[in-house]
Amino acid sequence: MRHFGLILLFLGLINWACSEDNGGETPVEPEEVMISEFTFKDYTPEINAKIDEDKLLITAQVPHDADLKSLVPTIIINEGATVTPPSGYAYDFTNDLTFKVTLGDQTKTYSTKITNQLSSANDILSFSVPQYNEETTINQNSVTLQLAYGVDLTQVAPEIKVSDLATISPASGETVDLSEDVTYTVTAENGEIKEYTVTAIVSEQEVAVRAFWIPDPSHTNFLRSYDDLVKGVALADELNFNVLYVCAWAKSYTLYPSQVLADNSSHSTPEEGLFHSYTGGTGDPLQDLITEAHAKDIKVILWYEYGFMSRWGSEPTPDNDKLLAVHPDWVGINNEGEASNYNGTDFYYNAYNPEVQQFMLDLIMEAVNNYDIDGVQGDDRLPAMPRNSGYDTYTANKYKAEKGVDPPSDYNNADWVRFRADILNEFALTFYNTVKAAKPDCIVGFSPNPYPWAFNNLMQEWPMWLDNNLVQILSVQCYRNSVWAYEATIDEVLNYFNNHGDGNLQRLSPGLILKGSSGLADPEVLRGQMQANRDRGIMGESFFYDVPLGNDNFKEVIKSFYKGKARLPEL
Repeated sequence: MRHFGLILLFLGLINWACSEDNGGETPVEPEEVMISEFTFKDYTPEINAKIDEDKLLITAQVPHDADLKSLVPTIIINEGATVTPPSGYAYDFTNDLTFKVTLGDQTKTYSTKITNQLSSANDILSFSVPQYNEETTINQNSVTLQLAYGVDLTQVAPEIKVSDLATISPASGETVDLSEDVTYTVTAENGEIKEYTVTAIVSEQEVAVRAFWIPDPSHTNFLRSYDDLVKGVALADELNFNVLYVCAWAKSYTLYPSQVLADNSSHSTPEEGLFHSYTGGTGDPLQDLITEAHAKDIKVILWYEYGFMSRWGSEPTPDNDKLLAVHPDWVGINNEGEASNYNGTDFYYNAYNPEVQQFMLDLIMEAVNNYDIDGVQGDDRLPAMPRNSGYDTYTANKYKAEKGVDPPSDYNNADWVRFRADILNEFALTFYNTVKAAKPDCIVGFSPNPYPWAFNNLMQEWPMWLDNNLVQILSVQCYRNSVWAYEATIDEVLNYFNNHGDGNLQRLSPGLILKGSSGLADPEVLRGQMQANRDRGIMGESFFYDVPLGNDNFKEVIKSFYKGKARLPEL
């Protein structure tokens, strides 16, 4: 036992001696330099990257829509160490970005592999049938489409938008038959699928008058040849118009051969009075127009543009006016004893003269009886006369015979105004009754200016025509160059329209201008004006005139409202 104790004492002395050599402290292994955490904190929840110390590789997946070129890592390293590039800044991880950690004389370099997760999004975001779409309702697993009348459900090519990186079958733009429900499958980038049942509902056919005016051939090619006519009708059908107002009377010429005109003018034959040189087809543009338009379910209404007006720009005389050459006493006279005119430009025959009235009725009835037309239309010149008119011998004598005094020099005298307005109102009644007696289904329409301007300037009292049920289609010329001006005008029109006649908005088809003296209208102004009509319950318009309808911008606007062809109201 004594030897064992000596051995322990000897070992203790050796250990003490060694401790004295290193200052008495136990040696510590140096700390290994490393990245302990690599986190993207901009996401919820935070994304903690995996760190493979053996491979010195940092890997992570960020959301599928994250921008790999601008990710901000938060990097945790040893105390006292540094990392390059530093923590907390945005870096481009699309390439192999490396991070170098340094502590004393130790360094370690990590490579990174950061990728986007595969998207699980598989939703239908929008679904529409171009031209016909009215409303789309998308629920969790169903799509309901409200489509305009006129759509062929067996041949539709829906435009569909789905979640980013997802696909859909049938594909967007692929023709399908939606007369029955169709199942669409949306597949996410990660393979997850979602099925939607698509149901289409077709709206009832809208009821409205949707028309445009076709001027005489000096303004348009529509009536110059059969080919032009066919193209014009095709455009009307494409844009879903259901009425054409075609000029039948202008500048003492007609659209159709008129014996009435030949008998009352210096035109030697009915054919000489035509204002066109038409080629192709039957040789008769009106007959060809009726045939082509009716084949497309489009009505043809003859527009007697000049009405009681003689000529524009200069005073009519027997030398320059075909009717005055035979009837010089038919000229209208104003309060200064000169040819009656509005604004110094629009010169008139004497609409108060029964012979002039009968000529106009005979001219109209010639077409009503000889052609299968659908209607006739008077405009801002039929029936109309400048406010300062009526000082011709016939009218002055008629007034004196009834009133016992000569017409007052003040053409705005209330009694004198009422006397002349009553003559024009009586003609409107005769016009309506004469047409209806010959052809009860023939539509009688008017396109005057807004009231009271029309009455104060051209003696047109169209609210009274409404009261007497003489107007089946009213196309008031609301020609304005801005939305706000149009809204003010149409509200004024509605004020009179709603308080006269039956107030049936289906028979109101306001006139909108596509091209005037200042050039083409603004398509977006047109859109705003059409929307103003819809906001007021007005579903139709009449456009002046056909030529600008070929403009793609106008076509786009009109198609956005006229998704299907409207049915004419019961007139």
